[in-house]
Amino acid sequence: MSKEVWDAYNKRGNKLGFDLYRGEKIPEDTYHIIVEVYVFTNEKEVLITQRHPNKPWGLKWEITGGSILKGETPKLGAVRELQEETGIVVNEDDLIPIYTVPNKDFRSIYYSFATIIDKAKTKIILQDGETIDFRFLSYENFKWFIKTDDFVNTIRDRFFKFETMFEKILKVKQTRN
Repeated sequence: MSKEVWDAYNKRGNKLGFDLYRGEKIPEDTYHIIVEVYVFTNEKEVLITQRHPNKPWGLKWEITGGSILKGETPKLGAVRELQEETGIVVNEDDLIPIYTVPNKDFRSIYYSFATIIDKAKTKIILQDGETIDFRFLSYENFKWFIKTDDFVNTIRDRFFKFETMFEKILKVKQTRN
């Protein structure tokens, strides 16, 4: 199996013109892009998945996400990650940008999106070796659960920093029904 290849970026998200490889040290002042997708249902539930025990943060719960591959845009990477990890197929236009945050410690730029699905028309298909379970939680229960030690803490920190953005999406969604 070949190593995953990423484009190298500066902290502003501009390509630097060379490649990075999963598992190799990322040079100083160089970043790769990680996408996150918060999946909401029409009933204001949030989809969470449980990480495979052999992965970092094994058995912890999370939202969908992962590194974008060389040549992908953040939206295209988010579409791919969502389909790979959950079986949910969306278009780039279905993704609502939430935030973009560089993290110097992880040498990553996080691009976070939200999407809204019809739960009744969605079949979750978990990715072997990545995810082992899923749950739909009400938004209020999600906000409680994300505070527990069962959830990946780095995702929690970003969520609460931008919580008002999620509240706006759910409010707009509610007024459209």
